[in-house]
Amino acid sequence: MDIFEKKQTNLKKIEPNKHLQNCLSIIYYMGLWPGQVKHTYLYNLYTIFSLVFFLGILIISEIAYIIVNWEDVEIIMAGLTLLMTNCTYAAKVIYIVCRHERIKDLIDITNSKMFCRDNVKYERIITYYTWQGIFHHIAYQTFGGVTIVCWGCTPIIQILSGTSKQLPTQGWYPYNVTLTPAFEITSLYQFVVGLLSCINNVAIDTLVTGLVITTCCQLTLLSCNISSMNCTVEEEIISSNNAGAEKFVQKDSDELYDDLKLCIKHSIMIFDFLKQIQNMFGIIIFLQLLVNCIIICLIAFNISQMKDYVPSELFGMLTYMCCMTYQIFIYCWHGNELYFHSISVCLSAYANNWWNNSKNFKRALLIIMTRVQCPLILTVGNIMELSLENFVLVCICAYVRYDILFLIKLMYIFRFYARHTPFLPF
Repeated sequence: MDIFEKKQTNLKKIEPNKHLQNCLSIIYYMGLWPGQVKHTYLYNLYTIFSLVFFLGILIISEIAYIIVNWEDVEIIMAGLTLLMTNCTYAAKVIYIVCRHERIKDLIDITNSKMFCRDNVKYERIITYYTWQGIFHHIAYQTFGGVTIVCWGCTPIIQILSGTSKQLPTQGWYPYNVTLTPAFEITSLYQFVVGLLSCINNVAIDTLVTGLVITTCCQLTLLSCNISSMNCTVEEEIISSNNAGAEKFVQKDSDELYDDLKLCIKHSIMIFDFLKQIQNMFGIIIFLQLLVNCIIICLIAFNISQMKDYVPSELFGMLTYMCCMTYQIFIYCWHGNELYFHSISVCLSAYANNWWNNSKNFKRALLIIMTRVQCPLILTVGNIMELSLENFVLVCICAYVRYDILFLIKLMYIFRFYARHTPFLPF
């Protein structure tokens, strides 16, 4: 019993590529995926409203908040954390809108005849990978959802405790946010926008990783097809040396050769599919990893500078750090899985009894083996390879940057005391 048969006992049957459909549905309802809408003009208006309501107002308020409090390092650090997250999210949203047609072509490939030809034969394998994509989506969404809920509870806790009113997230607004009902409306707005933006942001990320999961699934199907190509007529050759047996052997060899030619076409399609994913999303993934590296150390810095530890706010910051770390992890994990799945294709060639097949079959098998000698590696920004090893390096880099920010904080403190101490020569 293989891993897929073991998992199949616990996994419910599900539609192939359901994880991609879930992501596209969320993006569609957020106004970023026109699809086959009848009223394109109205949907475009909804897209503009979505961009302004969920991104424009929030980013402008955060930039204004940093400008107004430019002299306070702690406020700048706290404001930059969410500002960088929202700016990266805005970049991904604009990227999805501008590359809508190219992304749709990728989705069409996942539903093509070549990718779907073994859906019934290898249903347990496809079910396993589909549920894997859904699991990562749920785990990632949980981290983000808990963070938003914790921040949303902060104003309520502050009011109940009798302390000063505090918004879920920092921002500058052209009115007094401490007065009623302005405080309640602004808090509700930040909570709703934060929650919906989180859901959409996770959907965009898991759409990209979902395409990589589909690539891994297709590589597994390719490996299974190659390894199962066994010549079953060896005994007939030994027992009956006649023209009828030779004709039967030739027919069987021709069928296997035709199946292998389909596998070659399938492999070329998979390699081209991954190349399109890398060309389309490589830059935006690299930007996301770079920003997350900075955000993680900013969160650690903000936690170290907290004076009043509100449980919901502190827990929200910790889950926010986990969310950013998991965002890096899912990209590196799937890049690492892609590498090992591509290697398994070459090993599967040794699983069939190729020595009993025709010369044409052996030559075609060599074509596949030669191609997969160079494993598939997902490179982002033409700089970084997505792997678990690089995931560890990124996490280490984040904490090193935190040490640098801590030194900057000490430098500002030293400058402040130097200016207000008369006997120091500064």
